[in-house]
Amino acid sequence: MKPELIETTGMMDDLLERLNDVTLIAVDTEFFRETTYYPQLALVQIATDSIVACIDPLAFDAKDALRKLLLDNSITKIFHSCSQDLEVLFYYLGEAPAAIYDTQIANALLTEHHQIGYASLVEKELGTLLDKSQTRTNWLQRPLTEKQLQYAGDDVLYLYRLQHLLDEKLQQLGRKNWFDEESAKLLDGNDNFQLAQENLWRRVKGTTRLNRKQLAIVQAIATWRETLAQKRDRTRRRILADEIMISLAVTPPEDIDSIDSFIERRYRLDNEEKRQLFDVITTSRQTPREQCPDNQFNSLDNEQKSTLKKLQQIVNKKAEELGISPAMLGSRKELEQLILSHSKAAVTGLSLMQGWRLRCIGQQLIDNMK
Repeated sequence: MKPELIETTGMMDDLLERLNDVTLIAVDTEFFRETTYYPQLALVQIATDSIVACIDPLAFDAKDALRKLLLDNSITKIFHSCSQDLEVLFYYLGEAPAAIYDTQIANALLTEHHQIGYASLVEKELGTLLDKSQTRTNWLQRPLTEKQLQYAGDDVLYLYRLQHLLDEKLQQLGRKNWFDEESAKLLDGNDNFQLAQENLWRRVKGTTRLNRKQLAIVQAIATWRETLAQKRDRTRRRILADEIMISLAVTPPEDIDSIDSFIERRYRLDNEEKRQLFDVITTSRQTPREQCPDNQFNSLDNEQKSTLKKLQQIVNKKAEELGISPAMLGSRKELEQLILSHSKAAVTGLSLMQGWRLRCIGQQLIDNMK
C-alpha cells in the first residue's frame, strides 16, 4: 500500500476525519538525535487496515492534531519497541501517548526471542522481507524521497497486521493478562522519560569502581551537566564526557584554574560555566558520607553465588517450559537483587515478585533461597 504524505493542516483534518471511528492504529516515528539533547521529530507514521499515512511535522504545525489522536485513551496505539518513540513524542506533545500495545513485548511473551527487531519479526510472522536500505537515511531532509516514504509506511503497515496475529496467540495461550501487566509498566507516569536529578549519575559510565564520596561528586556534576545540556540543546557528551566526570571525581580540582587541565577545548565552557562546575564539585565534596549515593553493586559471597546458580537453573527450566527467554522471566541482575534483598518490602518491590512472574516462579525462587 502506497503511503500518503500529510503536509498541511487541511490534509491532517481530513485524515482525522477518516480515523474518527478507529479504535486501533499502528504508530512509528522517525527522528534525529545525534547532536541535540531533545530529539528532533521528523515524521509520524500512522496505519489502519485501510490507511497508511506519513505525517510531516516539519511542513506544518501538527502538534494539536497529533495530541488529539495519540493521547486518546479510546484508541490503542501499536508500536514496536516503543521506548524511544514514546520519549520523542513525549517531548513533542508534552506528554506521552496513552493506551500502548508493544509488539516486541507481545512476542517476548510468546517465544524465546526477547528483544526481536521489527524486520525480523515481520519476516518470522508474515514471511515478508523488508527493505532496510533507508535505516540510516537523513529524515530531516526535504523533500523526502519515494524510497523514504515507502520505508516509513512499511514500518506501520506490517505493524498493524502483526498486532492481530500476536494478540490472537496471547489469547490462545492465556497470556493476555501477562501482556496487560507488562503494558501497564510502559507508562507509569512521565518520569519514565525524565530521571530524577539525584539519579542522573546512574547513566554515567564507569562509576562502579568509585567510592561513595566520589559518587557524590559525579551525582552533582551530572545534575549540572543535564541543566546545561537542556539549556544549550546539546547531547550530554557534548557538554562533558562521562570519562572526564569520572576523572574530576577521582582527582577533584583544588582551584578553578585546574579545571582547564581536565576539560578539552572542544567542550567550549565559558568562564562562568567553569566557575559553576568548580563550585558544584567543591560543594559536593562536603557531602557527609551517609548522604552520598551508593552504587548498590554489592558483590555476592560464595554461598550467594551458589544460590544464584541454583536460581538461574530454576529460571532457565521454567523459561524452557513456557517457551520464552530466561531474560524475560528473570535476568541475572534481578536474581542478584533478590538474593541481596534484606527485607520483605525490598523483595516484594522486585518485578520477579509481582504479577505473572510471581505466579509462575516467584514462590519457587523464595523457597530455594532458604
